Amino acid sequence: MKIVNLLTDSSFETGFHLLGINPTINHRKVYKHLDYDGKAKYSKIPIWQMAQWWTPYNVLDAKFKIINNNYIYETPSRRIEVNPYNQGYLRMNLSASKEYLNGARLDSSKPWSHLLIEQDFQKHVALDGLEALRVQLTFNIEKVINQSPETYNPNYHAAQLVWYFVIHDASYEGSKYGNFNEYFWFGIPIYDNRHDFIDEHHHVDQGGIGTTGRLIYSMSNKNYLNEKIIFGKTYNIDINVLPFILKAKTYAIQNGYLKHNEESKYEIGYMNFGWEIPGMFDVESYIQNMNVIATII
Repeated sequence: MKIVNLLTDSSFETGFHLLGINPTINHRKVYKHLDYDGKAKYSKIPIWQMAQWWTPYNVLDAKFKIINNNYIYETPSRRIEVNPYNQGYLRMNLSASKEYLNGARLDSSKPWSHLLIEQDFQKHVALDGLEALRVQLTFNIEKVINQSPETYNPNYHAAQLVWYFVIHDASYEGSKYGNFNEYFWFGIPIYDNRHDFIDEHHHVDQGGIGTTGRLIYSMSNKNYLNEKIIFGKTYNIDINVLPFILKAKTYAIQNGYLKHNEESKYEIGYMNFGWEIPGMFDVESYIQNMNVIATII
């Protein structure tokens, strides 16, 4: 039996490789290495990416400063603060109300603000070779403010803190994010302003620009939260999500979302974490101690 952390650089020492602002045009192109003004640990290959989809204030032009050993990148609508030596401290503040320059979205097909960190896993593990897969996270949502309550429509508007994994069929050559052939999204939802608790749910990722057309299957956060999130309170997640992933995989196969065959070999290939804000919300939050611990049989 072997125990490994699937995350490479779980404390963000190597910095972040910044993606563009339009996923349909920029795709996976990296525009800048957020290397903490040269203080990031060297890595031969990019480890962490940062997605900033649909912002009008490109993080490429962010102001950089260091305060109390925290590395800070700031735009008119975003504040990204990292301290790799403080248990992988990462602050992600997003004033989405400043990003919708023409007012609130009035159509669910319109794009929305994202601030995500993401990683292709360097360690490949098959689901059928796992005894457990523990996800660990310390988080604090300090505030979520709806800056336009008069236009708020829960069908179009939300503030969501999300954690997604890609479960893919590794029997296809060249499988990695952006080139997965058969896959679905597995969600570990943290927060959604529309619900005190988030129930297990599944739907197809569709409707907006840049969506993938793939199944999203999310477990309920009742499995790791025993109360409605209180702003300013610190929470710790530590749960074996393997049974929920296996349940989601079975659902995906039985309902035709995966082209399953006898050669299929399912692995955990990628993750992203952060804020998706289709509404006029301003949020402040931070995380620490992010880990994805695989127990391999």
